[in-house]
Amino acid sequence: MSPFRAWRLENGLSLEEVADLSGISAAMISRVERGERQMAPLTKVQVARRLGVRVRDLFTVDGQTGVSA
Repeated sequence: MSPFRAWRLENGLSLEEVADLSGISAAMISRVERGERQMAPLTKVQVARRLGVRVRDLFTVDGQTGVSA
């Protein structure tokens, strides 16, 4: 499971809720969670800031994540 999806589920949020909070489409978030798409580094930072979390809580950074799955 991707760190993004793990974080979303741990926080009880739907794809649509995360899309509204982050400004990224639900379809794109779904693709990122499934590993079909990657976000640019700057986009990752922007999404994390909008959600009020660290980048490493949502994405793998240097092979490590902040979320335990």
